[in-house]
Amino acid sequence: MKITRFCWGVELSRAVKYLGLYGLVMSVIGVIVAVLLFALPSILGLHQDADPNLLGGLYGGAVFFLLINIGWFIFSHILVERNRNDDIEGVKKMIKIGSYIIGSLQAIPLAILLIIGLIIVSLGPGGMGIAGGIFMAIGGIFLIFPSLLLHGIRTNSPGKVKIWIIVQFVIFGVALFAFFLGSGVRYGLLQMIVFCLSFMYFKGMVIVHYNIMLENDRTMNMEIAAGMNKETSMDTTMKTKHREFSNPRSDNPPPYAAVV
Repeated sequence: MKITRFCWGVELSRAVKYLGLYGLVMSVIGVIVAVLLFALPSILGLHQDADPNLLGGLYGGAVFFLLINIGWFIFSHILVERNRNDDIEGVKKMIKIGSYIIGSLQAIPLAILLIIGLIIVSLGPGGMGIAGGIFMAIGGIFLIFPSLLLHGIRTNSPGKVKIWIIVQFVIFGVALFAFFLGSGVRYGLLQMIVFCLSFMYFKGMVIVHYNIMLENDRTMNMEIAAGMNKETSMDTTMKTKHREFSNPRSDNPPPYAAVV
């Protein structure tokens, strides 16, 4: 199977291999960063003078970041192993789970932003109403697209997933332009490389699943067409045999006057 939509005809196994290896490398880097966050107060000697709430937030963030990256490593390892063992159905299942996770990671902060906007508009002072309205607008509008993605995956609707992919490409182009405009060519190039790698992984996962959905629909339609052709052929054969063994005299008896 080749990934032909929103891609350049890469084989499924090769695309999954790249996704798995990227996830393994980035999750290991994330684990190292989380460990460094744990050690940072000791390295800087902040235990005595730092605010306990600051230290608690730092350690809490490090634990959360560590758990996220451990889960990412486990997911990527399973994906690589199933791809190595040519477990196509297992690979498709992992890609689907990854697409669900990506959609959820987008939807959750946008939903939180929408709820915060509602709270500010409802309970905040009059001057904060504009800020609350902005939060509601951003959260509500952009929440539409990950919701389409999740609903498209659940209902096997490639069209809804396609809308999400197109919107992500638009956002990608706008973000690249902003990077170059705000950071200059030198620093913008570095940010572009990091951003492109992240885009290729997270959006690439959904693109692979989108192509899998199209392939499943194509296979199902071919099976249905083959079944209909088989039924038509069987009906034609039965009708032919019926004509061969039927007795036209018994089917069309002569009139009574002719017999008499």
